[in-house]
Amino acid sequence: MAITLQPDLLSDFRSSMEGGNYGATLDAHGLYNTFQFVLRLSPQVHRNIGELTAGVSTTGKVGFDGTQAFSTYLHETIHWWQHIGSTYGLMLSLTYPTQAHANYKHLKELVERNGFQKSVRQLASALPGPSTIDNLGGLANRIVNNHFDFGAFRALTHGTNSARAVIEDPLFESIGHSHQIAYANNILVLAATADPDFQVLRHPREWEASFHALRDDKEDGYYFGSPVGLWGIGAKEIFEGQACFSQMQYLAFASGGRLVLDDFKAMGMLHGVYEAAFNAFLGQTHLDRPSAVIHPTVALFLLICDMAINPGSGFPYGISPHYHSFITDTDPGARFLTLASLVRLKCPAIATAIHNYSREEYAMVSEELARHALHASPLAIAATFSDWVGKAPSLGALMEEHRTFNFKPGNLPVRVIFSHFLAFIQDKLKTPEFFCWPGAWMAGDRVSEQANLLFDRHGALFVDKEDDDGIFPRLVAGRDESRVHQVFESFYAINVTYDMTDQWIRKPGL
Repeated sequence: MAITLQPDLLSDFRSSMEGGNYGATLDAHGLYNTFQFVLRLSPQVHRNIGELTAGVSTTGKVGFDGTQAFSTYLHETIHWWQHIGSTYGLMLSLTYPTQAHANYKHLKELVERNGFQKSVRQLASALPGPSTIDNLGGLANRIVNNHFDFGAFRALTHGTNSARAVIEDPLFESIGHSHQIAYANNILVLAATADPDFQVLRHPREWEASFHALRDDKEDGYYFGSPVGLWGIGAKEIFEGQACFSQMQYLAFASGGRLVLDDFKAMGMLHGVYEAAFNAFLGQTHLDRPSAVIHPTVALFLLICDMAINPGSGFPYGISPHYHSFITDTDPGARFLTLASLVRLKCPAIATAIHNYSREEYAMVSEELARHALHASPLAIAATFSDWVGKAPSLGALMEEHRTFNFKPGNLPVRVIFSHFLAFIQDKLKTPEFFCWPGAWMAGDRVSEQANLLFDRHGALFVDKEDDDGIFPRLVAGRDESRVHQVFESFYAINVTYDMTDQWIRKPGL
């Protein structure tokens, strides 16, 4: 039987992420928004998914149109996983609320001394006097610089174009400074929210002297005016490549292996940002381009994507003694290229090691790569996070809030995001193969009730509807509906405050 791919049921692969959006909106087929934490699907995809039993993906049961629609849902759900279930993704997601938290006291003081004026960046440029915290202009300048550093971290790690734009800004200090500020403040916000005594989190003050020494010693990447090297690939390409190739594997397994890369290429699913990471991977490894998407080369690519967005330096581990490599240890693009190069230079045998998409293969290949990269393995990182819950009573209490969906009001968005991260990591430690290769476990012979349960358990919190492009909480069996709505309303009320604070600081007034 011939299989025909339907463009109106697949993710829109015509445009890359802009303004925090991955995919496409209601006028196309699917979207995940980074800072609204919402997954959107087109009306037609909604209709097709609504006819399915969750997770069922064999063409004989639901038809291939249903399978294609579900593949778009999988693609966008992977973007949610990337942001809520990886260490880099959590740091990225937290920069948005942390921007507001880090400047709260300064903004409050600014209003008390000068009233409300928009924007703070314009105010900082207009006010005379020395740039000290006691001077009004210096206070405004402190706020602007704090705010800029978080955006710089996002831009530097996102991709080459955004990185170029930020390094040309006069507020830009250095790559190392942006990474340090983002990590340190994110960890302080996590501690204030869930680990006030630093029972498991590492206090960022441990880092200060060593980073100051790197700056004073003119270590590349850590001082003002330092040369800036760009990797040519960033989180944008890795995120889209991981989601796209997982979606194609899902469709290939659902078709019994009849769909190959050329079929997806012909449909427009492989171009630009969606194949950039894979092409870079092939360039670094010197591996041949496979014809099948169900191939060990593609499986290895997806595992390296997984490792690239899960650094352990700074979070959950300390940095010492590797402060000079903090940038390359935490930047997804640098990690991706390093890991791909190691396949060729140190461990070529792993290029053909993945056939069964098993936990054993995941552990063996990831630990081999981590050993040569001098990194903690992803399973070691996951085990450390899982151990945290037992070591810190405050984190145990947070996970009880997650279980009951009855969250305390303090820093609620951070509580929600961090608890979902820990819950994701706990399941990933048990079944890393599912989250690394979801397409192999949600279609074909490997489909199981466990895979369906994992997919549902870690679905996006917030979604749209077939006939409404608003944002709604996703209702899940076992969760009290009234509590879900309370969390949803509180989450977005505070999220609006984050957005207004961002506009107040950087967008010109009318």
